Amino acid sequence: AKSVEALTSSEIDDCVHSLQNVVPPTSSIDWDALGALVAKAAHLPHKEWQTTMQSATSLREILLGDAEGLTDEFQQCFHRVLEEGNWDGAAIHANEHNKKNKPWAVLVTGVNGIRKTTSIYQPWITDLLEEALVIPEGEEDTFHSAEQKLPIGENSFFRQLDHMIATLANEDFQRLYELADKATGGSDPTEADVKRYSDYKAAIFTRYRTLSEILGILLIREARKLKSNVMVETSGRDVAMFKYIDDVFPADEYNKLALHFTINDLSEAEKSVDNRMIGEIQDGIAALKSGDVQKVINANAGGPYGSEVLKGVQADSDRVWEEILSGNADGVGNDWYMATIAITADSTNDWTAHAVTPDGQQGTVFTFGPRK
Repeated sequence: AKSVEALTSSEIDDCVHSLQNVVPPTSSIDWDALGALVAKAAHLPHKEWQTTMQSATSLREILLGDAEGLTDEFQQCFHRVLEEGNWDGAAIHANEHNKKNKPWAVLVTGVNGIRKTTSIYQPWITDLLEEALVIPEGEEDTFHSAEQKLPIGENSFFRQLDHMIATLANEDFQRLYELADKATGGSDPTEADVKRYSDYKAAIFTRYRTLSEILGILLIREARKLKSNVMVETSGRDVAMFKYIDDVFPADEYNKLALHFTINDLSEAEKSVDNRMIGEIQDGIAALKSGDVQKVINANAGGPYGSEVLKGVQADSDRVWEEILSGNADGVGNDWYMATIAITADSTNDWTAHAVTPDGQQGTVFTFGPRK
């Protein structure tokens, strides 16, 4: 999140070309204006949310002009972000349910590779959430009734950082897959290959994080107009993303839910992340050779963390969660709903999940379906 050197002219060109790769040839986007915004804003610290919000206003003018909502061109450009994020499903749900009820802003936290995203699309997630939900002081428990629908994957827009970066920096990802192809020479990636790949990928994420957060705020503002439920994922290493949700979702408009995932055996998460990275390298190389930019964007399977950093990520994430639960985070999270989901990983049997109930007990154990 630190301020870094302004993007070079070739990096700015890469950003512009990345979007030119995915819009129709008839696009009327002012590419000079886009380049100027990238030059001005993409290197600033993304956690300075007021500045990032101002940049999002400028980006909307460039990409959407005075359109009421998302244009067909925009939807083509950010196809993966919207399609896999369930934009349309969230909008339909909002139209049916959120006129009477407050919509939800959900912050999904926890270490990588523990099936956070997979969990929110499981058929049992509503039952688990009902067991886990901790109601903030002074709020009534209206959420165990049929009228108020809890936020799950099927009724929310999931704003995923990795999908946004894969789109906005697809030129860089094409280069990354080219380097991976040369390094592996058609063989399975070695441990050293995966480490190199992960480091390069982390550099892309760092360089284009602010640009992605600018796009993220644009999308959240459009979702708010529709009263859609919105989910945002973070490892939760500090309280910055909690403050972000507070800044972009007014409390009088949205309920806020922090959903924290833990895992019993970090080594299983480490294996999961390494396997995901290997699959991503292979998919990325195949996508590059296909010449289809959308396949390059789709090849990205998650965040940039390699398995070697997960212990530190988990320690930070759990510490921050304890601070928030105990009210020691400078007021952050005081008016939030909370839920803790414990994942039990197993190398020989199906993984399971259960709620940590408000009184600290283990809730019903639910089993993950087969991996697709």
